[in-house]
Amino acid sequence: MKSTHLMSTTAIAALTAGALLMPSAASAVDFKGKTVTAMVAFKEGGGMDKAVRLFAPFFAKHLPGSPKVIVRNVPGGGGIRGNNWFHQNAEPNGLTYNGVTTSSQTGYVLGGKKVKYDLRTWRYILSTPRGTVVYTRPELGVAGKDVGADVKALRKAKLVTGAKTPTSAELRLFLAMELLGIKNVKPVFGLSTGKQRKAIMRGELNINYDSGGTYLKSVMKYVKKGTVVPLMTLGFTAKDGSIVRDPAYPNYPNIVEAYKAANGGKHPSEKGVLWAAYKNFYSMGVMTSKGFALPPKTPQKIVDVYINTAKTITKDKKFWKIAKKRLGNYPIHFGKDAKKNFMDAVDVTPEVRAFMKKFVKEKFNANI
Repeated sequence: MKSTHLMSTTAIAALTAGALLMPSAASAVDFKGKTVTAMVAFKEGGGMDKAVRLFAPFFAKHLPGSPKVIVRNVPGGGGIRGNNWFHQNAEPNGLTYNGVTTSSQTGYVLGGKKVKYDLRTWRYILSTPRGTVVYTRPELGVAGKDVGADVKALRKAKLVTGAKTPTSAELRLFLAMELLGIKNVKPVFGLSTGKQRKAIMRGELNINYDSGGTYLKSVMKYVKKGTVVPLMTLGFTAKDGSIVRDPAYPNYPNIVEAYKAANGGKHPSEKGVLWAAYKNFYSMGVMTSKGFALPPKTPQKIVDVYINTAKTITKDKKFWKIAKKRLGNYPIHFGKDAKKNFMDAVDVTPEVRAFMKKFVKEKFNANI
C-alpha cells in the first residue's frame, strides 16, 4: 500500500513483520533502536494529522529507549482505508499506533461493509475533547446577540456548507441544524476543513464550524472584522451527562440553549431519536474528537507503557508550550477512561442506526 509519507526500510519492516515484543518479568518494555510508526488514516495537513505530528516527537522523547517515531499517512475512503489496514495488519508489538478521530468513528458506525476495523477491540491510549463552534455569514441575518432570533433567521435562509463525504465528521453540523429545525442546508462535498474555512471567508459558503482551537487561531480574526458571526457551540458534556456551555467559550450559547430559545423553552429531548442521534455524533465530534490507540491484542504491559508515556507527555512543559493553542484547556483522558468515552460515542442503538440510514439517504442521496 502506498502512502503519502516516505518511509524508511526499518519502518516498513516494523509495519509488516516486526518481531513481537514479549517483555519478561525481568525486563521492562524497551524500544531502544526501534522505529515506531504513528499512523494517520487521512491526508497530511488535516486535524488528525496535526494532532499525530504534535505528539510524535514527544512519544519519541518519552517512550522507553527513545525510539525513532515516524508519521505515516494512509488516506482514502474518509479514513476507512487506513483504519482497515491498521486493524488487519498492524502487529500488536507497540511499534505501530493510530490516530482516532471523529471521521474514524462516523465511518465505523455508518461505513457498512467497507469497514473492516472494529473500534471496540482497539487498545486506547488517550482521548481529548475539542469544542465545536458554529458560525455563519452575517448576510443570513445572524447578529450573534439573540440566539433564538438567529435560529429563526436561519430557518428562512438558504444555507450552503462544505463537507468531506456524506458520512464524515460534518454530520454533527447537519444533525444540529436538523435538530434546530434548519432544514434547507445544501452540502458541497469533497472539501477538507481547511478548504471549507477558506470558502466561507470568500463568501462561497455561508455556514461552517471549526474545532475550538482552530476557531480561536484561524476564525476569530474574521469575527472581529465582521466577516463571520458566531452562532453557538455544540456544547460540552458535564459529569452528570448534561450538555453545558463549552468551557473554552463560556460566552457562547450551546445547542440546548439555542433550541430552548427558538422553541419556547422546550428541551431538545422532545425530538426523541433525532436527539439521541445528535448526542452520539456530537460526542464523536466533541468529546472524543481526537485520540490514539494501539492494535487489537496488544499486551497490557505495552499498553500501560504507552498510557504512562502519554501522561508524562502531558506534564512536559515543552509539549504544552506548543499544544496549548491546539488542545485548549480541555481534560485529557487515558486508558480505560478514554475507551469509555469512545464506546459511549459509538454505542449507537438500532433505532439511531435506522434513523441515520434514512437521514443520509434523504439529505444526500447516499446509501449506508
